[in-house]
Amino acid sequence: MEKKSISYGVYASAICRYANRNYDLHLRDLPIGSGQQFFLLRIYENEGISLYGLAQMGHFDKATVSRSVQKLVEAGYIRVIPDENDHRCRHLYVTEAAMPIIQRLLCTRAEWNQALTSGFTEEECIQLEILMQKMVQNAKSYIQAKEEKICSKEY
Repeated sequence: MEKKSISYGVYASAICRYANRNYDLHLRDLPIGSGQQFFLLRIYENEGISLYGLAQMGHFDKATVSRSVQKLVEAGYIRVIPDENDHRCRHLYVTEAAMPIIQRLLCTRAEWNQALTSGFTEEECIQLEILMQKMVQNAKSYIQAKEEKICSKEY
């Protein structure tokens, strides 16, 4: 069976842009926006996560994570605690000031997921999640292989 010439990236990019617009609308009265919501929720769901762990979880580079975390610190929504054994490692925790924002974000996320899957059966939603996880893994494997190939040529 021949695969149709489909640009999956176009669809993924459009969904991402619409999601960011949705979060920006819901956060318009706050000092953070769509760029920080992912990090705030992941820190809330994984108290004590390190910057490295946060980068790995979201497939982000260290600079992006550092900028977003700094903005969340400045807003008073998270605190950074150095590791007792390894001072290069810093652990992230949400503050009490973040709790109303987190509740808003959780509601926004649930509403967004409902909007995205409107008209889908439960089976379709499960299949969609499985397929999206596979696509992310494929993307990660592809990029890692490319990076390894390029790096091996440079040395």
